[in-house]
Amino acid sequence: MAAKGLQSNTRLITRAYATLLVTLMIVISFATISVVGIHLVRSKQATADQLISTLENSFSDYKPDWDYWRDTAPVNVHNTFVRVKVVHDDKPNRRYYLRGTADFLADQWESWPLLHNIQYRPDQGLFYHESVRERYNRKTWVTYEVWLSLNNMIELFKLILVIVISTTLLGFVVGIWLISLLAKRINKPLEELTADSQQIATSDTDYHQELPVFNSSREVHDLSLAFNHLLRSLNDRIRRDHQFVSDASHELRTPLAAIRGHSELLRRHAKQHPEIIPDSVAMIASETLKMQHLIESLLQLSRMDHTTFKLADFDLTAMVHQVTATFQKQMPQELLTQGPAQVTAYANNERVEQILVALLENASKYSPENSTITVKIRTTTDWVDLSVCDQGRGVSDDDKEKIFDRFYRVDSSRSQKIAGSGLGLAIAHQLATLNHARLVVTDNLPQGSCFTLVLPRNQAVSAANPGTLEKL
Repeated sequence: MAAKGLQSNTRLITRAYATLLVTLMIVISFATISVVGIHLVRSKQATADQLISTLENSFSDYKPDWDYWRDTAPVNVHNTFVRVKVVHDDKPNRRYYLRGTADFLADQWESWPLLHNIQYRPDQGLFYHESVRERYNRKTWVTYEVWLSLNNMIELFKLILVIVISTTLLGFVVGIWLISLLAKRINKPLEELTADSQQIATSDTDYHQELPVFNSSREVHDLSLAFNHLLRSLNDRIRRDHQFVSDASHELRTPLAAIRGHSELLRRHAKQHPEIIPDSVAMIASETLKMQHLIESLLQLSRMDHTTFKLADFDLTAMVHQVTATFQKQMPQELLTQGPAQVTAYANNERVEQILVALLENASKYSPENSTITVKIRTTTDWVDLSVCDQGRGVSDDDKEKIFDRFYRVDSSRSQKIAGSGLGLAIAHQLATLNHARLVVTDNLPQGSCFTLVLPRNQAVSAANPGTLEKL
């Protein structure tokens, strides 16, 4: 659904291009006119200096020689006006005008300066005015004034302005059209991604659909891959959630069915056969306890998705000896401990103890009563391996990849002979991840399995390997 007030990328790109083009053409026009204007004004200034220099050479006997000046002037003096003022200390002042200058200066006009030495006169246009005053002799001063027409420069400016405006309009129209096509071409993959995303969101998906990967540009290609990675993650999470609900329903159905069956048995036959009451009540209590343990495990797994633990250095060897000494009294198998004395790990002591207890319970359930379970501690430079090895039936290679999934139990253990909800190893795996550790399973040759908890030895190793919490 399109958000109101938001503009498409095509419109934004087109508007940005139009703004940039207009701004660029204004700057170019201003720069061109300024450069040409400055060049022409300097050219007029040089011409005026040459005319005044020639006029000085033609001045003799206290008056200018106009014929000589016209013949020796470096440029055409048409539309050029000259006035010479001679000031004597002991004689009347005199003024000499080039032909047409007197009428030019006598007209009713108003002169106002635009820039230095540039004047504008209504009905006559722009003129460059140059004035030089110098001493002719001890008692005489001569002032030379020249007016040069700049109207040809105005015509040149008009031509430049027309060319610039025409070029700008043409570039604007053609550029808007081209940039609009380019923007639509660039945005087409994004629009298709949006349409496909909306179709997936509104359709009954089978959780295997993916968006098309476009190769039109690196950014769009990477975005397509990122969307598909996110989509796969979401689909995997949905599938896991569905499987979790299905497995939870299946696991809860068995104790509920047993409770309901014995309740119905007591309702119908308790009066006639009171001898069945103790067994039925005991069965109901047992199944209720199983449900309680299952629900508590589910709640614990749910809380782990948003939990962090306080990690610190602790004596792993002492904790292992304490747990094995207590656990030996509860299990029929022989429990051995191997490893160096006083090994330190960096994790949460209580949670590592919980993981060890879960591994020992799992080993005890799947090992013969006359077998041996060994707890081993091995160290490397950065890590500590805490292993629980049994002599049970072992775990196949296919089951190794799924052994830490919620509710997963190997096919041969699906019967009710071995108690358990299938959540113990899943909880242990989550706890290991939260402790920046790894939990792996390998074969215990010649028979059995080894579950190994790989713990960081110090804070630096833990910080460099934070791990990622997998929400199973």
